[in-house]
Amino acid sequence: MAFSNRLVSPASPQTDPPGPPPGPRNELWGETFRDAALGMCAVLAATDGRVDPAARMRIAQMAGAHEVLQRQSSDDLRNLFEDNCARLIMDPAFGHAYVMAQIAKATERPEQARAVVRIGLIVGRIEGELDAHALTVIREACQVLRLDPHEFGV
Repeated sequence: MAFSNRLVSPASPQTDPPGPPPGPRNELWGETFRDAALGMCAVLAATDGRVDPAARMRIAQMAGAHEVLQRQSSDDLRNLFEDNCARLIMDPAFGHAYVMAQIAKATERPEQARAVVRIGLIVGRIEGELDAHALTVIREACQVLRLDPHEFGV
């Protein structure tokens, strides 16, 4: 699993998720972005108080391959993602509110907020088209991040 040990084959097809602008590493793309992005991944992985193991693995691989997130410790990424998933499973209402608060951390940085929504769109389409759950989550994230969902076609 690429998320935990970064064994992603260079030959495997990957979607290039959004990241920071080109140039030197932008230190603003740190914990705030990580927390918001992994919150988005977890809330999209959780449907009806459960997280499908196959979806969890696909989402974890995508997050582990993300150009900004891969700069973080893989253990930290895995632990944060798993913690968010556990919260969503143990108490769906409280877990959802907690994860939305994690997503809201990116509100003050519009570029990061937009990147979080784009990650949500990529994760939501892992299975094909955006389903009703993914659309609802992405629209709610847009509201929390003070972004217009129409900007993203949702």
